[in-house]
Amino acid sequence: MRALILTLPFAIAFAAATSAEAADAGAPAPPPPPVPACVRVATESRYVPYGYNHVVILENGCSKNAVCTVATDVNPEKRSVEVPAGTTVEVTTFMGSASQTFVASVGCTLR
Repeated sequence: MRALILTLPFAIAFAAATSAEAADAGAPAPPPPPVPACVRVATESRYVPYGYNHVVILENGCSKNAVCTVATDVNPEKRSVEVPAGTTVEVTTFMGSASQTFVASVGCTLR
């Protein structure tokens, strides 16, 4: 009986944490905004000693500046990058990866 009384608070806390995680697990992340037609996106894996650097290349051919969010399947942390009109910006998303392949997720808005 004493063991049951001591473990009951832990069981309740575990159940609450598990149900909170389960509720969040099904919520999909909102998709990034679409990329305007005048912004070109390319990816490159550049070999360096001990792996590959993953690079996302953003080329802004628009008459306005673009603000883009960049993430990949290898590094899902979103980074915000400003790309001035008529310029190209390279974003290194991961350095020294064992994998040469990656998929970029990019969204941009014009300002």
